[in-house]
Amino acid sequence: MLELHENIRARRVALNMTQQELAKKLGYKSTSTIAKIESGENDIPQAKIAAFAAALDTTPAELMGLQIITIGPDEPDDTVTVTIAKGKPELEEAIRRLDGLSEKRLKNTLAIVNAIIDSYESGKDLHMIINIESRPVE
Repeated sequence: MLELHENIRARRVALNMTQQELAKKLGYKSTSTIAKIESGENDIPQAKIAAFAAALDTTPAELMGLQIITIGPDEPDDTVTVTIAKGKPELEEAIRRLDGLSEKRLKNTLAIVNAIIDSYESGKDLHMIINIESRPVE
């Protein structure tokens, strides 16, 4: 997965745009700021990502190397949009599989996943016993 500065450069080059043209679109007086951003020397503030995306005719998510997947029924009110990092097909597959679970199973699965993530973030060890039975579950 490319980093933001690499995505900015790649998108600019794909559009056959010069650093000077991008600088002008963004209101910068010189190309040095663009060159420093593209090299990774300077970070851009989060508030400027949308402006860069607009200038490069893309979305902020795409520019940040994220992809949007939509899961759920065809009814617009029942769909869920999830933004995930590109290059993580296992995460996309897990989301699709979660979408197929019943409400109860989804709630239980997410409780387990959240407990694991909480333990990782807190630095504490997590000990769980999960009983898997071969009987039907509601």
